[in-house]
Amino acid sequence: MIQKKIKAVILIVILFLSGCLVTFIGFFKGRDIAISVSRPKGASGWTTSQELMTSCTYFPIVIGVSIIILSLMLSTVLFMQWINKSN
Repeated sequence: MIQKKIKAVILIVILFLSGCLVTFIGFFKGRDIAISVSRPKGASGWTTSQELMTSCTYFPIVIGVSIIILSLMLSTVLFMQWINKSN
């Protein structure tokens, strides 16, 4: 039983850290991702629309925040079970 709880805590920590990483990528690399996605093969000059830059920035942010919220919900459920079993 203890090993199952340790695995749950490790899963929660991994989810939280991966959510932080994806959010970080969205904030700081979203523009670079949009530029590399919109570049045609062999082109030396091209334009990237603002909408693509915005979507490549906000999509990872939304996914990352969703993963962080998921990890917080899982930790809440786990700790509530621990409290109920200790009483």
